[in-house]
Amino acid sequence: MAEPGLSKDLQALAAELDALGQTENSPRTETCPFPEISDFKPVSTLGQGGMGTVYRAEQISLRRDVAVKVMNAKRRAKFAEEARTVASLHHPNIVQVFSAGRADDTLWFAMELVKGESADRHAFATVEEVVHLGIAVAEALAYAHRCGVLHRDINPSNIFIGSDGLVKLGDFGLACLANDAAAEKCGTRRYMAGELLAGEKATEKSDQFALGVTLGELLRRVIPDVAAQPADCRAIIDKAMAKSPDERYGSVEAMLADLRRFLAQEPVCANPPSAFRRFRLFAGRNPLAATAIAASAVFLAAFFTALSIAYVRTSRALEETHREAAQAAQSLANALTKIERGETDPRDAELKRALEIVEALASRFPDDEKIHTAIETLRAAREAHAKLPKRHLHPPRRIVP
Repeated sequence: MAEPGLSKDLQALAAELDALGQTENSPRTETCPFPEISDFKPVSTLGQGGMGTVYRAEQISLRRDVAVKVMNAKRRAKFAEEARTVASLHHPNIVQVFSAGRADDTLWFAMELVKGESADRHAFATVEEVVHLGIAVAEALAYAHRCGVLHRDINPSNIFIGSDGLVKLGDFGLACLANDAAAEKCGTRRYMAGELLAGEKATEKSDQFALGVTLGELLRRVIPDVAAQPADCRAIIDKAMAKSPDERYGSVEAMLADLRRFLAQEPVCANPPSAFRRFRLFAGRNPLAATAIAASAVFLAAFFTALSIAYVRTSRALEETHREAAQAAQSLANALTKIERGETDPRDAELKRALEIVEALASRFPDDEKIHTAIETLRAAREAHAKLPKRHLHPPRRIVP
């Protein structure tokens, strides 16, 4: 038995599931009656949309509630092939399709019934929440693309945030196979790429465009002033929304990688930073190690300046000292770069190399306090590096309250 008062929530959720009813390019259909489907018993009508009707039904054998979308078979000549593909999608961030079939002139999908709210109704508090959602949808979309399926109607009403915080991409009602030559104009107009509006067929990059528009819309709810939005986040969205498909990311996976970099305070490909900004991003991720490396660089620079004035008497000695200074500086630069890339053992080797160079100089100038200070600082940098957390695999993406 359903919980008291649950029906209205389910109706609202099903209406979101079937957001095709809100699209400008899909004609409305008559209510499709629930067909005779073995193992499924209709409970109530949840919503009516442009591609059919959504029912709440009971799956008798498993005693669970599901959402069943019923459509007119005349609208999909290739339904059998598409249904098998869409039903085979298994991803934690995709609304699961349990089964699908055809009954006379009726097509149907049985899907999981998600309890929660759609992204267009969710109150996002931070930019990070929006990016978390974007990562979840991009993961789901990249998976669907690898399976040869295009969504073709990415928009906030088709993205759900469950009561457990898990983000799910729903309503593959307009989905088609990536090699489908059909170019019918379907979807919600304001999320459609220019090439679709011009009559060209859907591609992975048109799905990417819709995701960019969606994230831009959600980001404006958090920061209405576009000029005040984080530059890297804005750059990612703008690249995904580029007018020309060639100017967008090569794939949704590439966009996903940039979203992850933004969340990890790493440089993003959509907005290549200067050397100073790269170090500032690194410092935001690892303040202790950054402080130690910066201090090492300062002490080394001061030491070599003093050394060249006070100790160096010959051109050969000056040349040798400059060479060692360059080696130490390059080792520090390499260490910083490899830390940014997430490399582990190699980045420690660079810090070790810089330390060895300074220790070698200490043996030549045992009374210089600047050398010993630089040694201590480099040792502190290595200790700080050793404490940096290791990276882990990404779990199913959730919105953190």
